[in-house]
Amino acid sequence: MPHIARRIAEMQPKRKIVLTAEPTSGEVGRILRAGLKEASGDEQASPAMRMNELFLFMADHAEHLDQMVLPSLKVGAVVLSDRYADSTAAYQGVTLEGILPHPVFWIQEVFRPWNAVPDMTLLFLLDPERALKRLGSRPGKEKFERLEFLRSVEKNFQRMASAEPERFVLIDAAQDEEAVAQDAAGAVLDLLSR
Repeated sequence: MPHIARRIAEMQPKRKIVLTAEPTSGEVGRILRAGLKEASGDEQASPAMRMNELFLFMADHAEHLDQMVLPSLKVGAVVLSDRYADSTAAYQGVTLEGILPHPVFWIQEVFRPWNAVPDMTLLFLLDPERALKRLGSRPGKEKFERLEFLRSVEKNFQRMASAEPERFVLIDAAQDEEAVAQDAAGAVLDLLSR
């Protein structure tokens, strides 16, 4: 994200850009991040604990909206968030399969009345096997970093992008980092010029 923000700032130097992420660095976000590092996988989690995790993600998102996103938008900033409500729906939709009917849709409906829907969602496309290879050298593997899980997440994202093609911009993340940043920044700058 910093590469994308830098490119946007170069082209729009007077515009305020806010970089953020979910889970956040707030209290709930820290609890989530610790849990993601400690958990080995959802196979062992009870349905109640899976719902607990979803609602922690939603609580973190609500705090993020209230304390960062909405105030930044109110002053005219461009907000770039590394993961947001769509990620929660895609990932938690996989963890809740078999517990809720149509879990991605269910999660989106819970978000709908109070979420700030982004003007654009950049969807970085990368084969899950290749993504795991890129992460291979990184310490502290998270529970979501399993091939079959990521394949299911990828399908959820593809369905969401197909349902809202006007909002989702697909970025080929198999390219080198600079090319990915250029494509992503170009899409954001195009949106800002409208």
